[in-house]
Amino acid sequence: MTKPREDIGMMFQDPTLLPWKTSLENVLFPVKILRRDREKYESLAKDLLTRVGLDQFFDKKPAQLSGGMRQRVAICRALVYDPDVLLMDEPFSALDAISRDEMNQVLMDLWQDFKKTGLFVTHSIREAVFLSDRVLVMSARPGRIIEDLEIPFERPRDFAISDTPEFNEICAYLRSKIDSQH
Repeated sequence: MTKPREDIGMMFQDPTLLPWKTSLENVLFPVKILRRDREKYESLAKDLLTRVGLDQFFDKKPAQLSGGMRQRVAICRALVYDPDVLLMDEPFSALDAISRDEMNQVLMDLWQDFKKTGLFVTHSIREAVFLSDRVLVMSARPGRIIEDLEIPFERPRDFAISDTPEFNEICAYLRSKIDSQH
């Protein structure tokens, strides 16, 4: 690599926000790194923060936000410069169950608006089935693909789908694939 990638957005397990910057400044940080005109992106950054419920928190620093709020800022930061692909490495793993469910719905809603290709790494089977169009299951070491399953649910999806028998059957099937490796 010789310069920052403009085609890939990244979201980590930890939000990796800069503690001395506000929510808005953190969202706009990639714009600065990519040497783009801040003024052209400021309204989009504010719109993204508003869409994820943080319109009252533009001027708050990470220490003033909950874990779920920090992850919402991180999602906005990954999307603000309109990358083609969004890579997410267990971005909600440190959140409590309720916040995690809320973040899954936020991500689903953002996908509806932005239609980005995403690669989402998770250890949560239910999260994978809810968010994905396709789930790849990896074996234990050495890691290799042991299942490639298309998820049959139409979009947009509501979280209530997770209570359906079909959803739970898919989760059980994927669990059996994982269990067969241990």
